[in-house]
Amino acid sequence: MTARAQWRLRTLLIWLLAAALAAAFALIGTAVLLYRLPQITEESRAELHAQGDGLAQRTEALLGALETQLDLLAAVLRMQGDDGAQALIEYAIIRSGAFTAIYHLDAAGRVRQVAVAPGPGRAGQGEVADNDFSGDRLFRRVMERQAVTWSDKYLSPVSGVITVGVAIPVADGALIGEVSLPHVLRVVHSAAGRRGSAVWLLDRAGEILADSESPARVGVVNLSALPLFDRALKRDFAPDSLEFEGRTFDAAIAHSRRLDWFFLVRAPAGLANPQAAATLWLAAAAFAGSLVLGLLLAVLWATWMARPISAIAERTRRVAEGGEAGEWPRGRVAELNALSEDLGRMAEALRDREKELETIFDASPVAMLAADAGSRQIVKVNDSMVRLLGHPREELVGSTGRDLRVWDDRADAEEVLRRLDEGQDIRMEARLLRKDGSRFLASVQARVVRRRGRLWSLWVAEDITEKRRIEAEVRALNTELEERVLQRTEQLRGTNEALSRTLENLQAAQEELVRVEKQASLGALVAGVAHELNTPIGNGVMAVTTLRDATAEFKARSAAGLKRSALDDFLRSVDTGSEIAARNLGRAAELIASFKQVAVDQTSNQRRRFHLREVVDEILLTLGPQLRHCVATIEVQVPADIALDSYPGALGQVLTNLIANAAAHAFEGRLRGTIRIEAEREGPDAMVLRVADDGVGIPEALLPRVFDPFVTTRMGKGGTGLGLHIVHNVVTQALGGKVRVASQDGTCFFIHLPLSAPLPAPAEA
Repeated sequence: MTARAQWRLRTLLIWLLAAALAAAFALIGTAVLLYRLPQITEESRAELHAQGDGLAQRTEALLGALETQLDLLAAVLRMQGDDGAQALIEYAIIRSGAFTAIYHLDAAGRVRQVAVAPGPGRAGQGEVADNDFSGDRLFRRVMERQAVTWSDKYLSPVSGVITVGVAIPVADGALIGEVSLPHVLRVVHSAAGRRGSAVWLLDRAGEILADSESPARVGVVNLSALPLFDRALKRDFAPDSLEFEGRTFDAAIAHSRRLDWFFLVRAPAGLANPQAAATLWLAAAAFAGSLVLGLLLAVLWATWMARPISAIAERTRRVAEGGEAGEWPRGRVAELNALSEDLGRMAEALRDREKELETIFDASPVAMLAADAGSRQIVKVNDSMVRLLGHPREELVGSTGRDLRVWDDRADAEEVLRRLDEGQDIRMEARLLRKDGSRFLASVQARVVRRRGRLWSLWVAEDITEKRRIEAEVRALNTELEERVLQRTEQLRGTNEALSRTLENLQAAQEELVRVEKQASLGALVAGVAHELNTPIGNGVMAVTTLRDATAEFKARSAAGLKRSALDDFLRSVDTGSEIAARNLGRAAELIASFKQVAVDQTSNQRRRFHLREVVDEILLTLGPQLRHCVATIEVQVPADIALDSYPGALGQVLTNLIANAAAHAFEGRLRGTIRIEAEREGPDAMVLRVADDGVGIPEALLPRVFDPFVTTRMGKGGTGLGLHIVHNVVTQALGGKVRVASQDGTCFFIHLPLSAPLPAPAEA
């Protein structure tokens, strides 16, 4: 790892003090700038707002002189009429120097008198006279307002140049004077004076009438899209910033009601503002000056502060090297004096700590010694090591392991020393020799450490001879135990194999009992249906036999001669017999169809879409003969709109088992009872089916095991204990649902099913 750069205390203090001064000034300067720059912006915008208002007033006053000239001319025209009017208009053109054209329009908008200032490309007076200007926008506005009206910028039909016009109503029409845009610009310059702000004079359409910076923009740039201008049209004249030609300006806009023009005054925003730039340069100069002054002062402060700290550091270094520190320095700084006192106490504590550690080292029950890593000579040894090796302390200190012949195997000693020279830690077991020549097995640990610039090897040894003997005995005992465990394991394996065979036999017996139970249920069902079919089929046979006898009798009577009474008797017999046969055969067909559907569903395990109410009705119809002698009545509350995509045979088997189970167990010893079959939806994709009775219920101790196989209260009385086990398996596996039971004032089975049963796995399919 690369060593980190080190600093001298004096240099570090100089930089810290300089950085602190610079940071403090930078924070203060930044805070001042953050406060002052927005203030400058607000002041600039307020000044621009005042300039705009003043400029609008002064421009109104300057252009008001042109209104006065036209007003005087209009007054003279009213007094003299058409006599001399043309001469007066021409004289006004020559004397004013501001008008490019003056023309008098009658009430219909026709030119009565006109005068055009001479200039290249301008129309002559004769070309304009008697023209119809009734569609002119300025003429229409002045006639509507009947007041002095200034126009937006337009192309003059009289002078042929871009101009603005001022119109004054007269008794028989209007007097209009056209003012050139250069004259308007001169007026704006005159009104603005020597102020450095740029000015745009805009008409109501956003066209530039005058630009104090660049006249080239006049007639080219339209500023109607500026948000500031859009707000001004709505009479919101608050100053704001604007973006133009990639630059940001602070701007204010004022409106002249008299001229109906807008005066937009702008100045560079942000650091481009001269006042903001000057403030920033002043802050930068102050920062640089304070940094230079801080560096000069930091050198003096750092020298004064580092002197006592350096003296304290020198004495601390002496203590670290094991020498005497001498007198600790004192000065005028209370914290440094406290540091000197604390370091003096720490030096005393270190010496006391060394004595304590030496005492602990000597009294340690673990044999330890320290040796010089270079010469291999023992420097320090504790009492436990003296007892372990049997050598006096005087013989050990200053000697080496080779001198004392501690190692029984010289190769072990060479290997240990080689690994220590390579900087490896030692952890090994080796045989050592005591002074009396006796051998013992020892656990040896060693490590090389650096202290005060010297390498030391630290050694720890422990006699483990007795420990290893005990471990050998334990290993022998473990081997014997393992053999016993193997024997017992073999015995258990044989027992497990016998139990496995027994379990397989039990499972086979269980499957056989389930099959027998299903066959028994089916047999009882078939017997009941056969009994039920016997009556309608017998009645049908009797009706057909009666018809046959009636037909034979009719034939015999017809042979003697057909009579009306004989024919009527025969028809009545045929009608009665046909009705009896049809009714009973229909009943038999209904029973056969229900039994056929139930039989197909239960034998084919076919998946199809069906309505729950239809399956419930078919099952109850099929179970009719079995339930005829039951004391309970069946109540069904199943909505007709619950449709499932599932296995009706499996669901019918569940209902059959639950109803038969309730009929067999719930009402023992009772004269009446009720079995309720209810269903309702559970959300958009599921339903719950409840089969409940108000019978004797299930014992509480039996409830947790009611779905286990062979659990029944009628064992030996016709019950196998497999009915509810079959119900649980069919609901959870084939139908993909859940079933639970509650027994309080009777028994209720809750069957939660998805409206669409899960698809079977490929192997099951």
